[in-house]
Parts: sequence; structure tokens; C-alpha cells
Amino acid sequence: MTGRRIVLITGASRGIGAETARVLAERGDHVVINYREKVKRAERLADSIRREGGTASTAGADIADADSARALITGVAAQFGRLDVLVLNASGGLERHAGPGYAMALNRDAQERLVRLAVPHMPPGSRIVFVTSHQAAARTTSTSES
Repeated sequence: MTGRRIVLITGASRGIGAETARVLAERGDHVVINYREKVKRAERLADSIRREGGTASTAGADIADADSARALITGVAAQFGRLDVLVLNASGGLERHAGPGYAMALNRDAQERLVRLAVPHMPPGSRIVFVTSHQAAARTTSTSES
């Protein structure tokens, strides 16, 4: 994989994450598609990218779980030797069944943890992109309605 960037995209099995994976793969990057539960959806996306001439792999992990997040980053680093771009796309926690602290655990704590874990594996010139979170959207909505 020398010469192409290694890009990890959290929450990439659908939506903005999936489209980001497609665009970056088209540009020549190897994309690692992170998913929490949707393995079939993530695999279909990776297969689609490969059929279109790109390179992609999948990595299941619940980024809100410290051990799972650590395994995700160390797995990418072990497989590719580095991480050039980290796209923090996964968000959520506002679902009815989510526990009271889950939104902050996912949208704030998990993001910060991934950055701390990833930075030692990121060479000079690497990038971290924080897309958004449900929590930010919820705050914008409640502020604009006041």
C-alpha cells in the first residue's frame, strides 16, 4: 500500500461516511470502513469500491467502548503500519433506547479517545477530520427554537 493514504472512516457503512469512503477511494486512498453492527452493509460498500477499482477493507468496532476503540486503531496500525487520515464521522445517541449518558460518550468521549489513540500512528502531514455529531445538531435545533 505504499504511496496511497490509509484512511479510517468511523460510521462509514452508510450515509455521509459511505459517500466519503467512495470519494476517497476514487481518489486512490485505501479506505477502512468502520461499522458497529452493520457488517453486511459495510462489506457491500467495500466490495462496491473494489469493483470500481479502489481499495477498501472493513473494521468492526464500537467506538464508544474503550477496548473496542483501542483494538480498532491498533489493528489498522498493525495491518498498514500507519494511519494517514482519521475521519470521525460516527455519531448518535439520541435514539429512544439510548442510555442517558450515551450521546456524550459517543459524540465527545469516543472522538477524543480515538484521536489520542490514533496520533502516535499518524506520520507528519496526516489529517484528522471531525465531521459532526447528533449532539451538535440537537443543540442547534434547541437553540434556534428558543
